[in-house]
Amino acid sequence: MTPSVVHLSHIRFGSDKKPVLEHLSLEVGSGHFMGIIGPNGAGKSTLLSIIAGLIKPSAGHIDLFGKCLNQRTQHKLQRDLGYLHQVQSKLPDIPLRVCDVVAMGLSSYNTSLFQRFFANKSIEQEKVTHALSLVEMTTHQHADFRKLSGGQQQRVRLARALVRQPKLLLLDEPSAALDSRHQEKLYKLLRQLCDEQDMTVLMVEHDIAAITSYVDSVACLNKNIHYHAKKGDTIPDEVWREMYGDHVNIVAHDASCIGCAPVAKHNAHHHD
Repeated sequence: MTPSVVHLSHIRFGSDKKPVLEHLSLEVGSGHFMGIIGPNGAGKSTLLSIIAGLIKPSAGHIDLFGKCLNQRTQHKLQRDLGYLHQVQSKLPDIPLRVCDVVAMGLSSYNTSLFQRFFANKSIEQEKVTHALSLVEMTTHQHADFRKLSGGQQQRVRLARALVRQPKLLLLDEPSAALDSRHQEKLYKLLRQLCDEQDMTVLMVEHDIAAITSYVDSVACLNKNIHYHAKKGDTIPDEVWREMYGDHVNIVAHDASCIGCAPVAKHNAHHHD
């Protein structure tokens, strides 16, 4: 049996009258690539922040790598975790080189200046260069981060999440600002990291059709998990309508996609 990397039990977040998440339970094993979909306000970003230990749920229990996530264990467990937030609309106007932005993802980055000065810098530099090579940004490592295009900045942010070579990678809409070619390269890279390094990836995305060839499963989220589709599973139409309402459009797509019905008129589910 694949060891559990993420185990959530009866997670709740928000007020009693207006919960953001409620009765949410989920278990994800090592090397698993999960896509998380759902409408705006469904709690997708909140869920990732809870797993990352950035916010505390109102109720429920969280295990990461087989250990309880709490105030005492949080710092140690976060060393094996990479997190890519949603793209910020306005970035601070701070002159930073690309390699410095990526280095912020290293566990050692927060050590004192004295310790960092005498640390083995070559190892850190190798990790930064390797992370940039994964996203094809090595030639920009000394460039001013502010002067990059939106897509290039997003790839650098991904490198920052990957630089510590995490066992668990949390991604909140990582394809934002990427063109279609780099989106496909991103999904292929994540699939490769899961298969070759046993990395576990939880990725929030809007378009199920774009990710279905790469992920192992799709979790349908709207306050709780309405359905967890794996290879060969079909997500019932009523689940889509529970998440998005009656206005959801059901359009044809490749029958091999996760969550898609084999019948032509229900072959795939796509939403905006």
